[in-house]
Amino acid sequence: MAVVPKQLTRFHPFSSLAPEYLSHICEQAEVESYAKGKIVFKRGKELPKLYFLLEGRVKLVDANFESREINTGAEKSDYALNELNPSKESAVAIEDVKILLVDRKELDLVMAASQSKEDIPVEAQGSDDDDFVTAQINYLDAYAYPQPAVLDSESSDWMSKLLDSPLFSSVSPGNIQQLFSRFEEIDLTAGDVIFESDDEGDYFYVVSRGSARIFPQNSMDAIDLTIGDYFGEESLVGDTTRNATVAMTTSGAVMRLSKQDFVELLQKPLFKYIEKDQIDEFGPQVQLLDVRLPIEHRHYRVQGSRNIALAKLRDSLDSLDPGYTYVVTDDAGCRSKVAVQLLLQKGLSAVILNQSSNCYT
Repeated sequence: MAVVPKQLTRFHPFSSLAPEYLSHICEQAEVESYAKGKIVFKRGKELPKLYFLLEGRVKLVDANFESREINTGAEKSDYALNELNPSKESAVAIEDVKILLVDRKELDLVMAASQSKEDIPVEAQGSDDDDFVTAQINYLDAYAYPQPAVLDSESSDWMSKLLDSPLFSSVSPGNIQQLFSRFEEIDLTAGDVIFESDDEGDYFYVVSRGSARIFPQNSMDAIDLTIGDYFGEESLVGDTTRNATVAMTTSGAVMRLSKQDFVELLQKPLFKYIEKDQIDEFGPQVQLLDVRLPIEHRHYRVQGSRNIALAKLRDSLDSLDPGYTYVVTDDAGCRSKVAVQLLLQKGLSAVILNQSSNCYT
């Protein structure tokens, strides 16, 4: 559904923008529909987009389960539902609603550009209105949100694909900068083995040029990898040996990141541990997961937990409801960490239940 300026101007701060800036925001914005009872967004999560209520009613619920209702047309609906980031409240549709989504960064750049014409070089201001806005935003984007230096289009391709993956979408800009600065490029030829089954897990890898193939242990189903695909993370998270052999199928290169850098810049910031009394903070859409074997789960378990053994979890990811937060019990040790890694890679919300021995039945 295309967004038109009239839809924007009823909200702040769009009401103060000139037509050319509104047009630019319209090109970037989108509208999503949520059915009655659906969660629009959850509190405590970094949300790259601002949510504006176009139609219907939503309920905003804080960590103390105190709620307030926002109706279309009411004074409080003139502002984004999630001005703070992370949001202190969850939003639930009371009835079918339509939500206008605007990228925070894009709005930030537009607001800066609309108020900073005098500070922008003449050569970056363009000739007509469209060129003018685009040139300003490109200039400010490079200034305010510097990206890691790239040498060629292939470098840009693997970086862009990596940043678009669910796992990396939640990494802070500071850590992204450090991650890219610590990657090391390794040139390879067709047939070169990157690592073999049972090797020690020492690096995280990304294909930067060419293609590779994963040959899992005890399976005939090989997995093809292209530019931007990553691999090798499971043995780093689980502190285990490799469970597959990976080899190049063409000449090319991989970028590799040491285990220490992977843990420091990616794993630790994304892995969240919670206590039993914090579970209710995630609201009703919570699923406790036990990723041990069924026989272990039958022996003792956290009350209310659902048992999906780690080996089965990989095949069950597509069936899991993205509206839930998955709380993985820590009784599986390294398997719990690997499970959270798989859930995060799928774009699902996942945390680890810490010190769960006092929850067992």
